[in-house]
Amino acid sequence: MPRPKRKRGDISSPRFSYSSPTYEHEPLPTTTCIRILELLPGEGSEIIKCSLSVSERKCAPPFEAISYAWGSGTNTRVISCENKKLKVTTNLRNALWKIRDPLKSRLLWADAVCINQNDVKERGYQVWQMADIYASATRVLVWLDLPNPKSGDFENLFDDGFASSAKVAAPSTDNRGGVLHDFVEHLDSVKIPHEDLEPEMQLIASTLGQLFDSPWFTRLWVIQEVGMAKSVQALVGNTKLDFVDLVRIILKLERRTLLMDQLGLFTAGIANVFTTFPARSRELAGEVDAEYDFLELLEVTRAHKASDPRDYVYALLGHPSAKIGDAPIAVPDYNKTREDLFVQVSVKILEQTKDLRLLSAVHGRDGRVLNADKTSWTPSWSRDAGVLSMGLYRDRYYDVLYDASAGMPCGAEVTMPEKKLQVRGFILDEIEEYTETESLQKVSGLLMPKDLYALICSALEFSTVKKISQSKLATLQDIGQTITAGFRNQDIPRFEADFAAFRLHTISNSPSSIKEAVTATLVPEGLPGLRKLAEKGSVDEIYWATSRFCSGRKLFSTRTGRTGLGPEILKKGDLCCVLFGACVPIVLRPTEEGYKLVGEAYVQGVMKGEAVAALKGGGLYKEQRFNIL
Repeated sequence: MPRPKRKRGDISSPRFSYSSPTYEHEPLPTTTCIRILELLPGEGSEIIKCSLSVSERKCAPPFEAISYAWGSGTNTRVISCENKKLKVTTNLRNALWKIRDPLKSRLLWADAVCINQNDVKERGYQVWQMADIYASATRVLVWLDLPNPKSGDFENLFDDGFASSAKVAAPSTDNRGGVLHDFVEHLDSVKIPHEDLEPEMQLIASTLGQLFDSPWFTRLWVIQEVGMAKSVQALVGNTKLDFVDLVRIILKLERRTLLMDQLGLFTAGIANVFTTFPARSRELAGEVDAEYDFLELLEVTRAHKASDPRDYVYALLGHPSAKIGDAPIAVPDYNKTREDLFVQVSVKILEQTKDLRLLSAVHGRDGRVLNADKTSWTPSWSRDAGVLSMGLYRDRYYDVLYDASAGMPCGAEVTMPEKKLQVRGFILDEIEEYTETESLQKVSGLLMPKDLYALICSALEFSTVKKISQSKLATLQDIGQTITAGFRNQDIPRFEADFAAFRLHTISNSPSSIKEAVTATLVPEGLPGLRKLAEKGSVDEIYWATSRFCSGRKLFSTRTGRTGLGPEILKKGDLCCVLFGACVPIVLRPTEEGYKLVGEAYVQGVMKGEAVAALKGGGLYKEQRFNIL
């Protein structure tokens, strides 16, 4: 019987073995060419078999692009590429297993296979067109690898009612709304604290928690990959779902801070980064911020990881804001040092924004950085900060206004090669006392937020605060504004209602042995007045603000008795300054040659330009030039 002819691209013949030679990528003929992966049919755990073809990107046949977390570079598996061995990470191999069709080939693009990772030059120009590659794909497939997958749980959770549970409109009256639909709908009726949450809610939260633990959610490159896509499908175990619907669900869960904490479900900051590119924000119009500039994009993605620090910039170059006019903010070059890249990008951002919001991206958690021979005003965009910027974003949540420099023109200059930043402003105050907002847990070794009542008590004991001649309630409200970084400072009556709800909640949950002392501290106006004020307040709002803005910071008092929230590395004698072009005060440390940047701060009573008004009035402050090293 004659042997059947092998079809083009068919490498299913028995010629492949683990002793086969290693696959080597042929050089691409032009910088605009890409490789397309043809994934051949197969089932189950059969070895992955594929071939690669080369095409100009604009002429490439229709293909789907895979978005996945690489995983450990040492945890690899062998696949067959044109009957030769090609090592890929276990996670990509698993994704290809799930994506593979049993009967027909699929055309795909996956960076680890389609880019020669050993060729630094090729990697640079392939990265340069990465955004266009994902934009060209017919669809992006998101592989949500799970640490401990239980696919049955997800098939039950993401049933036919999943899409309806994600809609912004009123819930459907259809009784077949689905498990997740019922869960989300039920959230609005749950009061907190809730000691006896239904087992079903706990189970659903546990399943969602497993999903959110996927390493994919921590990877930086995936933000651009889904952001540039025409459409996005998420693959969870054996389940397929619309990615935008998943984002909607997470955004809804984020609004119930205390309940999510009680359920052990961490949702903060998971979804918003996936709405930063225009294609996704249009699908979520009215639900998310519609526009980010490049500085905001660099900041909002700081929780996401990349193996190469230069990718903190390169992984986002597909965003519309990554240009000044027609010129890119940066061009991928893996021969450039990260320090040189960050200085270059910082200078470009100062040029693009024409203000000093850049300085709010400096989040030092290690004081030794200020002693190093490096620029202190250039952000490293490091992934270990865990600090939410106050003065970097143009749009504010919850009726907050930051305008410490009262719109004074920036006029910043950078001198080269010294890399000094020259700005103008004035010294506002000097830091006197401070307390940590987090404490190290002995068992876990993790930094955990301090109890808010304990934090308030510490602030009330600052010696300069105790000397201020104002009512105890006014001092308490000032501290409340400080630990929430000016929460609702444009709607003070609403803040007071929320803060009253928080105080009442704190008293209600205090042990009986200290309830009287807690009441005396938190209720100078008396319980009847507090209860009435708290009726229209939301305790969730205060916990939302403190959980985000206290992290990685210190609560401090100044020489004149102001309270503030500042960088973790601040110390006594550091200067709180108002710099023209910065909407929040900046903490500087004097040196013999100039000043080192410590970081941004919230200072109660000066966030709306009050100090600039005093400067113009004369006598209290003196304008000067600052050379920041």
